[in-house]
Amino acid sequence: MIELKVNGNIYGGWKSASIPFGIEQISNSFEISVTDRWAGQDNPYPISIGSACQVLLDGETVITGYVDDNTPEFDANSHAISIVGRDKTGDLVDCSAIHKTGQWVNATLDKIVRDICAPFGIKVIINAPLGDRFTTFSIQEGETAHECIDRACRMRAVMPTSDGKGNLVITRAQSGAPVAELAQGENILYGRGNLSMRERFSHYYIKGQDRGSDDDIDSPESHTQVSATATDSFVKRYRPLIVLAEDKGAHSTFKQRAEWERNVRRGRSARATVRINGWRNVNGELWRANTLVHVVSEYLGADANLLIVGGTYILDETQGMITELSLVGREAFDLVVGVKTTKLKSAINGKNGAGRSVEKGTRKANADSWSNFQ
Repeated sequence: MIELKVNGNIYGGWKSASIPFGIEQISNSFEISVTDRWAGQDNPYPISIGSACQVLLDGETVITGYVDDNTPEFDANSHAISIVGRDKTGDLVDCSAIHKTGQWVNATLDKIVRDICAPFGIKVIINAPLGDRFTTFSIQEGETAHECIDRACRMRAVMPTSDGKGNLVITRAQSGAPVAELAQGENILYGRGNLSMRERFSHYYIKGQDRGSDDDIDSPESHTQVSATATDSFVKRYRPLIVLAEDKGAHSTFKQRAEWERNVRRGRSARATVRINGWRNVNGELWRANTLVHVVSEYLGADANLLIVGGTYILDETQGMITELSLVGREAFDLVVGVKTTKLKSAINGKNGAGRSVEKGTRKANADSWSNFQ
């Protein structure tokens, strides 16, 4: 059921496999192993590190990249081999960003990303509106290609991810109808919730400045200082958070920014992990990140549409074929134009920062959200 294609040869018969996927990383990976040499193979270790490869599940490609590690092992009674690799986009994670002068002027996001990806032979697919051109954008000294791409994407409220076919996809969290229903006592083999208050606050204060005008000379402070507030009614005790905006903006923009901070922190405060039989949903499609499922679980307190942010295809000799899915509320990935990185991004990057302005149409907090732990 799992095949590794290397240099035109297809290797099957794998006894165990772990193939993670998701939208929180730019490159997906795989680890597969077998406890004996393949039938008909005289050479027990025919797969070379650095080789181009594809991983197929039931004939469907889920990884297109390179072999990173080949680990043979043996004892007096047996021998085994383990192969580890990643999508082509893994090179963006490892390697430095290099492009001519390292600066773009009046360039679109796709131009910047394609210029960075071109030397790696990685095609860029656009699956979301990209917003305005960058007046200027520069590679920061020493940053990797992924860090540079991710920074540019955050400024335009999109995410870079892999499609498993060797391409980089620029996208946003998807909406729409759930692809399946997962229910406790029916098709959920195992479930675990991670509900946390650590990154939620009672009041969010966004502070910054607005651009003044010629009439502001007499009283500049009263006209240029701007702030806005949003509250999280679920947080009962006093827990304030001040975020300094990176750019100038009006009160209405900062108000949206404050609401975004609350909504996204609320969404990321609740995450579920579930395991289900097989690698495909009821429609016969492989489970994929960035799709919605409806989850019903009394124990987790969930009866909601949740976003698949990632998962792992698993094969082992005791459980057979299962998929482990990581789920959050859709609002956890509502993105804001111009936001670099705030503390809530520690769930992904562990970096700090602040934001600029919000897109029109950012959703209000949903009182019935699973993130309210109700």
